[in-house]
Amino acid sequence: MLILTIIIFCLAGIIPCLFGAWVLFQLARPLKSPADKSNRINRIRLFWFALTRPELFADQFPWMTRDEYDNIKGQQ
Repeated sequence: MLILTIIIFCLAGIIPCLFGAWVLFQLARPLKSPADKSNRINRIRLFWFALTRPELFADQFPWMTRDEYDNIKGQQ
C-alpha cells in the first residue's frame, strides 16, 4: 500500500514539474528581435510583474478589465 501511495504522489507531481520546467525554458530561451537577445533580466522582471501585478497590464489588454463571460459574449 505504501508503494502504491508513493507511485501516485510521484505521478501527481509530474505535471507541476513539467510546467515549472517549461516556464524556466521560456525564460532562458533567446529573445527575438527587436528585443536584446542577451537581456533576460527584463524577461524575468516582466514575468514577475505579470504574476504579481496584473493591474499594470489592464491598459494594454482591455479584456483584462472585463468579466470573462463578457469577453466570450462579445466575440459571438
